[in-house]
Amino acid sequence: MNLSEKESAVFSRLSLSQREELSHFPPALRSRTLSEIDSVSSGYGDIIANAKIKAMSMSIIKTGKVEPWNTRYTEQGKLRAENNKAAFMPPVPESMVAERARKRDEEVKELAEVMRKSEGIVTSNLNGRGGFGD
Repeated sequence: MNLSEKESAVFSRLSLSQREELSHFPPALRSRTLSEIDSVSSGYGDIIANAKIKAMSMSIIKTGKVEPWNTRYTEQGKLRAENNKAAFMPPVPESMVAERARKRDEEVKELAEVMRKSEGIVTSNLNGRGGFGD
């Protein structure tokens, strides 16, 4: 990826996922997006997203289809979301689905009981003061 010195400085301030997404942009769009990022101090993700949405709209208007570079990161995001979900609730065989649901219900009930017991009455007991209206 050929970047000017100024663009390279802006590129280095981005997060790894933002760099990866920008690296898929066509050179003209990448350069314009980096110059927009350079003109503001924060909100880089919004600028990248807006540039991508504008480019997607223009490609649909001009060609009637979405360019492949414009969907690559989205597919990666979908895969990441699926992996996160699988990490939280890993797939189990059909024979264990009912057992998992029962155990989760028990854990939720236990947590609700602990939360109910731990709720206390908040008073204004600061040094030298009584509670409730003193």
